[in-house]
Amino acid sequence: MFFLQRYVTSVLHKAFTACLVRKMADIVSVDICATVTTGLESVAAEECEEKLGCKSIRKGRGRIYFDIPTNSFMQLKSLRSVEHLFVVVKEFQEDSSEGFDCHNPDILEKLYKLPQALDWKSSLFMWKQFKGYSGAIFKNENDDLNCNRDGFVTVKNGGGSSKEGDESVAEEMEDESEAPVKRMKHGNENSGLPKASEEDDSEETVLPSSVDLGVTSTSTNAKPLEVADQLVLPRFRVTCTRTGNNHSFSSQEAAAKFGGGINDGFGWRVDLSHPDIEVLLHIVDNSVVIGIALTKESRGKRNIAHFGPTNLKSSIAYCMLSLANIKPGDVVCDPMCGGGSIPIEASLSWPTSFHLCGDHHELAPARTLANVQNVVELQLEKKKTLPLDIFQWDVCNLPLKANSIDVFISDLPFGKRSGSKHENWKLYPKALEEMARVCSVGSGRAVLLTQDKKVMWKAVNSSRQWKKDLTLWINIGGLKAGIYVLTRTKQ
Repeated sequence: MFFLQRYVTSVLHKAFTACLVRKMADIVSVDICATVTTGLESVAAEECEEKLGCKSIRKGRGRIYFDIPTNSFMQLKSLRSVEHLFVVVKEFQEDSSEGFDCHNPDILEKLYKLPQALDWKSSLFMWKQFKGYSGAIFKNENDDLNCNRDGFVTVKNGGGSSKEGDESVAEEMEDESEAPVKRMKHGNENSGLPKASEEDDSEETVLPSSVDLGVTSTSTNAKPLEVADQLVLPRFRVTCTRTGNNHSFSSQEAAAKFGGGINDGFGWRVDLSHPDIEVLLHIVDNSVVIGIALTKESRGKRNIAHFGPTNLKSSIAYCMLSLANIKPGDVVCDPMCGGGSIPIEASLSWPTSFHLCGDHHELAPARTLANVQNVVELQLEKKKTLPLDIFQWDVCNLPLKANSIDVFISDLPFGKRSGSKHENWKLYPKALEEMARVCSVGSGRAVLLTQDKKVMWKAVNSSRQWKKDLTLWINIGGLKAGIYVLTRTKQ
């Protein structure tokens, strides 16, 4: 019986994939949303244009939206300035004719009914391709193996006929139609759809009904949803982010209602801890964006396994490096490297340059080395090393000769968890003076990040050796920090 069930699952998956491939033949491009650190949207947009060839890129607060051809979809994995990626299922603009009135008291009921009105097929196909998910997605109440107008796959209890799909698949199903397959209720880790900010660890043997979810059902005899073992549907959760005043609902209520519509309509299993699919609901005033997450964790954490008191996200490090306009053969230095976020990202993204880093704290070089070894083992599979040397030194007295460094990039101590505001008044001017001595005269660059804007402003303006070209204000850990792009003068 076990092998029969596995065989049926394999047949259903083949039919589902073949159906979706045919449905996707006419789809040329898909809408993508990428979240970025607030203030670095322009840098992320430039990377998308350079690596993906995107022309029309819309920027929002902490987000960018762009179209990408389906044949270039997997190149999304090459983006390093973004933190999260998701496929846009539907976007309702505030000024559009089909826009939402999020101040309407019936908005929650509309959110509950919305999943059935959306076209999910292209977004889910691209999600399956990106994640390598091999399971089935849909099972509707008709129980007939078919791709309906929405691209849903359904299973027939008896008869084994197939309206669409390969003939071989239909014949295989007919051969097995007489074999008894025991239907079993599939367990669900969460008994209901809790609020988005809460997790429910209780276990139940059946999926919740619409009554258990706190949503209105059109049927008075609603029964708990059942999932056959031969067609295990994906687990999901809904995450809602909301910005705006005078909304008549909370983010948790919106997530619960929208998730209830998905659960009742598609039969997907609720799992807040380990979902296969994370559906995103982003609401800004009366604008609503529905998407499917492509990334499970922030891409900003990709390089660091050994953490210190302050660790810079790899995505922010990449943006800082991009602002430095690094060229092949340049010598790049981070004189206050901490855990190594900047030099590791620099070595991975600009391997044709040479990279140096160091720190005054005795634990920092060892931590950086441990992170380098972790990257070499996991990302490079021990096939090559990084072009990076690590030292312990004092940024105010670097053991380097004059004009030996092309680019300085560093995350300066903010004076909160690292260093102090009082010490920064002495540290910043001395560090800038020493970096100016070592940096190439007339062509050298420096990209420095700090939250202590008062001290930085005085240090830069009192120096004749550095000229400020650009300042980008970003949100980092709830703090407003500045990225200062400097060039070395000829003095």
